Amino acid sequence: MAKRDYYEVLGVSKQASEQEIKKAYRKLAKQYHPDLNKSPDAEEKFKEINEAAEVLLDKDKKARYDQFGHAGVNGSAGFNGFSGFEDIFSQMNSGAGSFFGDIFNDFFGSQRSTYQRAVKGESVKVEMYLSFKEFLFGVDKILELRLLSNCLACHGSGAMTLNDIVQCQRCYGSGQINIQRNMGILQFQQSATCPDCHGEGKIIKNKCKECNGKGHYYAKQKIEVNIPKGIRPGQQIKLANKAHASLNGGANGDLYIDILLKESKVFEIINNVDLKMIWNVSYIDAILGNEISIKTLDGDVKVKLPKGINSKETIRISNKGLFKQINKDKRGDLFIEINIAVPRTLSKVEKELIESLSKTTAFKPTNLVE
Repeated sequence: MAKRDYYEVLGVSKQASEQEIKKAYRKLAKQYHPDLNKSPDAEEKFKEINEAAEVLLDKDKKARYDQFGHAGVNGSAGFNGFSGFEDIFSQMNSGAGSFFGDIFNDFFGSQRSTYQRAVKGESVKVEMYLSFKEFLFGVDKILELRLLSNCLACHGSGAMTLNDIVQCQRCYGSGQINIQRNMGILQFQQSATCPDCHGEGKIIKNKCKECNGKGHYYAKQKIEVNIPKGIRPGQQIKLANKAHASLNGGANGDLYIDILLKESKVFEIINNVDLKMIWNVSYIDAILGNEISIKTLDGDVKVKLPKGINSKETIRISNKGLFKQINKDKRGDLFIEINIAVPRTLSKVEKELIESLSKTTAFKPTNLVE
């Protein structure tokens, strides 16, 4: 049976532009693709459409066809001699032509190319130590990290200009090539990363001088971190998209900050939300029950001592502990353990006064024998 005119097959005129031919091919290929069209003649029509498009979208073949007709392209059309639909399917899937590969992707959402899949940048985890006061009231911190960053000169493209980025001619932009292997009468096809573009699907003609064509480099970055009041030691803060840049246009990785407590010689946490501290009190203040000033995380607080308070006894100050929830106002309590500070050295006058007091009943402790 005589072959139909290729222009007639695609329904275009001989004066049709490349874009018009592509548009017609897309429409017909989708209409007659055997996976989408179950009619008996769909496969043959699909092969005919592909054969016509292969010739008319190739400048050399089109020129020979326009001058000599089918005789000018005999042996070159028809997807390089593959006869069955499975062979056409295989060649299209291999990315033998960028346009045909695009059509295949349109139908089936193929993601063969590695450069087409945007991958999020690597995440980073760091530790940050805070004082008790910073835990209590929150604080703004600046982290300085060495992170992978997109090149500012080329905006991550790796090229001097966008016109310097061209499609790889070996894999036609797919990032993959097909390797054929023969085993006896059997022939196998195996996909491999394109060695010319290393799976990127593109070639950079003139590389950016700042990043040497990589599109990225390591640079120090200052990152603002807001620590909310009431955060707990051991909790983690996540800053989305604040870590390493993606290598192929994806979002930056995430920054995870483990919040840890600096060692303190004054405060300790008890009951999860309460604070405890030791406060030295003079012998006289303890005996007389004087009012004293205690330095807390909230500042100086006046406290009236019970008369005759002893070491190891505690005083409770309500609502001066840690916040019970992040950014909430309810707080735990502050427990103050009293330590009576006994002077190690006395003047002659002080010693005489103490000795005179020691003879009084109040200064003679009573001990149980049994």
